[in-house]
Amino acid sequence: MYLERAPSKRIDRYTGPYERWVFSEELGRPYAFPAISEENSVYFTALLEGGDQFPNDPDLIIRKPPLWNPLNRTPSVTPFAFHDATTNARRSARAQDSSIADMLGKVRSTPQSDSVKPRFRVNFPIAPEAWSPDYSPHCDMEDWVVPSTRPKAIIGVIDDGIPFAHRAFLDGDGKTRISHIWLQSAEADTHSAVPFGRELMNGNINALRAASGDDEDLLYRMSGAIDPAIAELGAHLRRHATHGSHVAGMCAGNDMRVSSHEMGDDIQIIAVQLPNTIAWDTSGFGKEMYMLSALHYIFNRARAIAEKYSTDPDDPEELPLVVNFSYGWSASRHDGKSEMELAIQELLEDRKSLQPKTAVVMPTGNNFAHAMHGQITSADIATGSYAFEWKLLPDDRTSSYLEIWLPEGMDPDGYTVSVTPPPGYSLTAGGVIDISADETLDDDTDIKGRGDPRRFTELEMQGENIGQLSVDLHRGSRWRVMVALIPTISTRGQSRRAPSGNWRIEVHQNSGVPLAENQQINVWVHRDDDPAMLNTGGRQSRLVDLNDTENDSPKHPLRQYSETLGFIRGYGGMNGVASSPDVTRIAGYTASNGKVSWYSGASGLTLKGDGTTGHWGAATSYAAVSDKSQLLAGTASIGVRSGSGTHLSGTSGASPAASRIMVLNAAAGADFTAQMSGPLPLPHTETSGPVTLEKHIARAGTLTVPHVTRSKPARSVPVA
Repeated sequence: MYLERAPSKRIDRYTGPYERWVFSEELGRPYAFPAISEENSVYFTALLEGGDQFPNDPDLIIRKPPLWNPLNRTPSVTPFAFHDATTNARRSARAQDSSIADMLGKVRSTPQSDSVKPRFRVNFPIAPEAWSPDYSPHCDMEDWVVPSTRPKAIIGVIDDGIPFAHRAFLDGDGKTRISHIWLQSAEADTHSAVPFGRELMNGNINALRAASGDDEDLLYRMSGAIDPAIAELGAHLRRHATHGSHVAGMCAGNDMRVSSHEMGDDIQIIAVQLPNTIAWDTSGFGKEMYMLSALHYIFNRARAIAEKYSTDPDDPEELPLVVNFSYGWSASRHDGKSEMELAIQELLEDRKSLQPKTAVVMPTGNNFAHAMHGQITSADIATGSYAFEWKLLPDDRTSSYLEIWLPEGMDPDGYTVSVTPPPGYSLTAGGVIDISADETLDDDTDIKGRGDPRRFTELEMQGENIGQLSVDLHRGSRWRVMVALIPTISTRGQSRRAPSGNWRIEVHQNSGVPLAENQQINVWVHRDDDPAMLNTGGRQSRLVDLNDTENDSPKHPLRQYSETLGFIRGYGGMNGVASSPDVTRIAGYTASNGKVSWYSGASGLTLKGDGTTGHWGAATSYAAVSDKSQLLAGTASIGVRSGSGTHLSGTSGASPAASRIMVLNAAAGADFTAQMSGPLPLPHTETSGPVTLEKHIARAGTLTVPHVTRSKPARSVPVA
């Protein structure tokens, strides 16, 4: 069922592989995020790349979030939200696709370079209730109250389910240290300084605490932080604990569980609560606008606080700022040149030029041991092709994604990729694709030259689409092959499904130029589980090595490292959005034995022909405790309600410990790395060898963060 070329179906004409998949009814839309699959919103988030001008159309409402840009530079990537006033939420999928296509076709701006053309990338929708009726991006700070203690540093938290009423965030006077919080999916106020959702300042939070007494659930209802009618918000804060409660408590809370490093009143908190259902699509698609807006918001509001203490509000001295962002995904470029990574790097470079003590702290990820990364070397493909398998589990109710990335700058002329279903099944269309651009996608005058060079084909069985095979020259510099498959069980009212089992993926060199010795082809599988108990029904797929003679698993049961590297490797399984050069990346280790936690992500390694090991990609910065012991997984932090606690295992729990130490150091006037010790020692159970040592560095980084834990009674905090 080849996608038709009618004007109402132009997904493949303007967009990349994920947008085409998610917004095409014949492909992945029925299995997408509910707000997309159910077509219940006409408000969208998006990114503008390669330009600085937006469509000029009277029916199109464009909103940029509060942006931090004191140096007045034109950003590479600009987050924005939009609403087509001529559409309604109950139009057909075909009409919705046509509306988005027409809107994207209105981009008219001058590209910043010859390689990146101006384009939109449509992200997840916004709940209609969250769209602000009257938006003014100016932050007037009317509801902000001057804290009794002047701030010396700011900690930023971006996460879900942030319990901003918790007593762990009170100062010595019983007032909140949360200066600002943006609830991105809450019902909007009539007038707002954020384009969607709701903003609360410390004055609002203190007033809510006084009005609700000890009933924190009442406070959350009164503030709009709990609303079962909004799926993206829901009743997340009625849970005992959330990811955001653990992270915020570890970053910035004062509680007996984190009392070893007390947070002073001179550290203010700025938080952004992402839509709870942002974790629905684990591919990373559709989340960037929310995430990038969150970073801009924290930078912007930190400047607003600095202005209140400055003799020259037009040129305030920025306060030290550490932003903890315990989030990520598995695939992407892993070279710092994806849209989100470029935007993060620009923000960091600009703010560090004004305030050197600025950091964005992210986890290395939890996919090291899940067979989600593979690397094809020149020796692997020396025979002219290389094949591996991709194992899809039965009863997977979400789409599955696999990406193959060629070396940057490589000319793939002559190369093809083939996809073969498990034994007993055969494709009736598709299955092979050239790694080259389809020139016919640019034959419409109004969209000529928009987006990246690309090519698409559908994978069909008995006349039904069960997948998409695509190639695109991402941002004009690096070729990507992407395979997307529908669920392996009939779901969402659809009869079609993809076969579970081992799918064979093969890269064919054909007449193409062979890989150079220093070049590799990297493969990443996207995360596909249910990360936030959203009942997505996702089941994690993984890679299978057909030549599993040399894997990187040690033979000794007590050892983590071997002197070999096979096709499947955790080295290179770094968080796919954490490769900006200035991002601080945190690995996790087990406190009781000093070993890197089995799941903790790592920077890339390649075993060269001469037996030496080469590092590639973003390096691990520091190691922090993510597990107390092998029997007691995770670290302790707060739950949602005051007095409650929880344990969270993963590098998402290690990252906020590093953020806490870094901001405490900054407030004390010290370097971020003060109190940190040297690199995590190589465990005594390991046999020291050249490859082993490089593997340990790739996993543990160069410094070790002190353990944030219970060590003394928490200070007494008066209740307002």
